[in-house]
Amino acid sequence: MIKTPCPLCDKQMAEHNKNQIEKCLWTFVREARNPVAFAAINSRTCPECEKKMLDHNPSQVNECVNQFILDVESLEI
Repeated sequence: MIKTPCPLCDKQMAEHNKNQIEKCLWTFVREARNPVAFAAINSRTCPECEKKMLDHNPSQVNECVNQFILDVESLEI
């Protein structure tokens, strides 16, 4: 379950329209799966476990990102 607001724009995910969801979701996925490239720009908090994304190991990143995608897809928007 999503515990925090959107990791990119700080709005609740339920407040997003379809275009905002696509933009925020895929930007987050790209940044989360390549933390070295984006960490200097933005330090993201995981929307699933509320830890910093840089504190995740690769398997934790995949687990949290996959769960975030499922949670966002389950929103009725």
